Amino acid sequence: MQIKLDSRLMAAAELVLPDKPAADIGTDHSYLPVYLVVNGICPRVIATDKSRGSFQKAQQLVELLSLEHQIDVRLGDGLEPLQPQEAATIIISGMGGHLIKDILAASPHITAGCRRLVLQPQKHIAMLRQWLAANDWRIVAEQIAFDNGFYYELLAAEHGQMTLSEDEAVFGPLLLRDPHPLFGQYLRAKLADLHTLIEQLQEAPSTDAKQRLQTLQVLTDKIERILREEVNDEVKKC
Repeated sequence: MQIKLDSRLMAAAELVLPDKPAADIGTDHSYLPVYLVVNGICPRVIATDKSRGSFQKAQQLVELLSLEHQIDVRLGDGLEPLQPQEAATIIISGMGGHLIKDILAASPHITAGCRRLVLQPQKHIAMLRQWLAANDWRIVAEQIAFDNGFYYELLAAEHGQMTLSEDEAVFGPLLLRDPHPLFGQYLRAKLADLHTLIEQLQEAPSTDAKQRLQTLQVLTDKIERILREEVNDEVKKC
């Protein structure tokens, strides 16, 4: 049985430390762990999920492929099913930034023993980057994936010091420094969504709407500035 990952999970797989054990938190069907071991990226993967239904689906797939000796499926919340230093890479994808932060913050004895975090927050990524910086993690890689009409930001972080500007927290320090091929497209899509939201809020003259409009306009201006700088950089290379 050949496991084919979507673009989001493939991007996560590319950020995993090779030849080291990994843990996939909230694994669902365990497609990512199966891909990692079948393709020789990781010798062993722990696949966890707090949902009994997802746990059973993951277990069934692992047993179907006779991968029990390489993939350990565990039932539990967050990082609770892990023991210290069991995984060099901890992967948490498909959750909100606040939930990812809470999962990491709840188990410092586990995160202290891993070498890399691979994170794909669905939202609130600026807050997550700021939390990482405040808790002695530094971002070492950033990617963008496009799948089924949506853009996803992914990052890898390792133990170390990091200072972020406001723009770096919002857009990613490495994405700003060395833009991903999809970075411009991603920003343009985000800009289009912002323009639509601004138009909708302009029709609601409440105080809350006005305050929200100011915040959105600041973000819009920042994106437009970054896109102009990207165009200028391309012109200079020609």
